[in-house]
Amino acid sequence: MTAVFVDNVAFVYPSGVKAVEGLSMRVRHGEVYGLLGLNGAGKTSVIKMLATLLRPTAGNIRILGLDPRENPAEIKRRIGVVPQENNLDTYLDVRQNLIFHCRYAGLAKTVYAPRVDEWLALLGLEGKAAESVLRLSGGTKRKAMLAKAFITGPELLILDEPTAGLDPDVRALLWDRVGEFRRNGGTVFLSTHYLEEAERLCDRVGILHGGRLVAEGTAAELAHKAGRDATQPGGVEAAFRRAVGGCQ
Repeated sequence: MTAVFVDNVAFVYPSGVKAVEGLSMRVRHGEVYGLLGLNGAGKTSVIKMLATLLRPTAGNIRILGLDPRENPAEIKRRIGVVPQENNLDTYLDVRQNLIFHCRYAGLAKTVYAPRVDEWLALLGLEGKAAESVLRLSGGTKRKAMLAKAFITGPELLILDEPTAGLDPDVRALLWDRVGEFRRNGGTVFLSTHYLEEAERLCDRVGILHGGRLVAEGTAAELAHKAGRDATQPGGVEAAFRRAVGGCQ
């Protein structure tokens, strides 16, 4: 079954800048799909369209079988999102942000209360639980956003460079949680500029360049196309450099 369906999608900003053009991809349920690209390749525009924050200029998108133009609220209740920009409510403290998000998703207090405590502890946020979001460091905000994405038990995680600004220990913890989420049947769509992250986490990888998908496949398939031994690390990096270099 398909969790993310993108068919011939384009997005043009009001300024006339064409961010995405002719993009088609399918992400299966239970799959971790990684989107790689240089800055300005269109990754964040794709993420925002999948998260219902932008409406495509052309083409069709289905998220968990739903049209984002017709069912944005239902989609938001069933997904977890970590955008690049802060998506925390600045009028609430960290704990209140997590509680509010759980209540929006329709979770009962008996369900969300222990989850809030669990995620605060897991990410070392107990001491920041009553802190105003406005007083948090960038890294601490990122941790709270990760907790917010996972805490409702979504069917699909949409992560835009989720480990940017995190220390190595928290990055490793997130990798473990993504793996556990997938093993429990969850689907993950992530953009990243860490090629090691894509190679370690993703079942398949797409390479975006100039708003177009220029390569796609498993790490082994991409490594083979790039002339690398698929059993050796660095295959995704080699494929990325080859695909992007060939378009310049």
